This record gives sequence, structure tokens and C-alpha cells, in this order.
Amino acid sequence: MITSDRFDLVFDCQKVFKQLMDALAMPGKIRSIAREGQNLEHPQGVMAAAALTLVDNSCTFAVMQDSALKEELRQMTYGRPAALEEADYIFLPDSQDMENDQVEEILEKAKKGTLPEPHKSATLFVGIPSLRGGEESMLTGPGVKGSIPIHLPQTGSRWLKIRQEMEIEFPCGVEICFLTPEGELMAVPRKVKWEEK
Repeated sequence: MITSDRFDLVFDCQKVFKQLMDALAMPGKIRSIAREGQNLEHPQGVMAAAALTLVDNSCTFAVMQDSALKEELRQMTYGRPAALEEADYIFLPDSQDMENDQVEEILEKAKKGTLPEPHKSATLFVGIPSLRGGEESMLTGPGVKGSIPIHLPQTGSRWLKIRQEMEIEFPCGVEICFLTPEGELMAVPRKVKWEEK
């Protein structure tokens, strides 16, 4: 159970929220929620910090691979656990060992919004070991001046590649936020395009 007295549900959540908004406003830029994640004193502190910031009783969420974390978040946030297809927020604490068909299935099932209400899409929080060290690829679109290079390792870039190959009708889509165990954060909003260099 998440019981740390070091995590402040007001101030730490405000800090996490600001970093999340900065990351979404500036796709591809690396931000940090390391301190807030550490304050939770939990093995999935970074993922939990994001969840505690965004999920409340008006939200639905899904946690993949970690039923204990799902129950802890339900108790802490009063959010409503839901099927993948209905979740506003989807948390994947460790996606490293997932097969590409599993990634594709999650992206296929996740809410993508509708043309009248594209904002009613899911946000994925994908746990990967690092945000650096991979082949260079490019992001273009809203929030990006021209294009920006990123170096996600293959465990991260495959999410963007598969999402891109789905050719979801603009402006619908799925927001993807990558998180490392050390608290680094990178966001790629639904309207931003990814391409191999």
C-alpha cells in the first residue's frame, strides 16, 4: 500500500502536473518527476505519482501487469478501474518484455476519441528502461518547431511506430507518455507524428 508521509498530495501532485504539461507542450523533451516518485517510497513510485496526479473519482483507469498497483491506485485515487477499451488512463509499469503484437493490441483497444470530441482519448503511461541510446528518429507536428530528433531505444520507439502505422484520423489518437524507473518523462501527444530518420 502507498503510505509514504513524504509525498504531499497537493504540492507534489502540482509539480508532477506541471512536468506532464510541459512534456506534452514540448514533445520529445525530457522532463523529470524523480523526486516526487521517490517521495512515494514505492517500487512503482514514478508511475504512481503520475496516477495520483491525474486520476480521481471522475476517471477510469487500467493498470497492465500489476494487479497490486491497480488496487492501490483504486484505493488512493477513488478512480474507477475499467477495461482497456474504456480507460481514460492506461498504466504499463514495464513494457520491456512485451511483444509487438501486445503493443499493437493495446493501441488498437485504447480510446482514440471521436472527430467531434478528439480529446476523449486515452493517455498511456509506458514504463521503459531509458529515454536515450536508441536510433535517431524525428517528431513533427503541433508543439514542434520544424522537427525534433529523439533517441528512444527500440522498446519505446516501437510504440510510436505502431501508432503511426495505424493511421488514426486526425485529430484523434492516443497520447503516449514514456516513464523510466528513475523518473524521466517524455510525452508524444496524439497529433504529433513520428518517423524514422
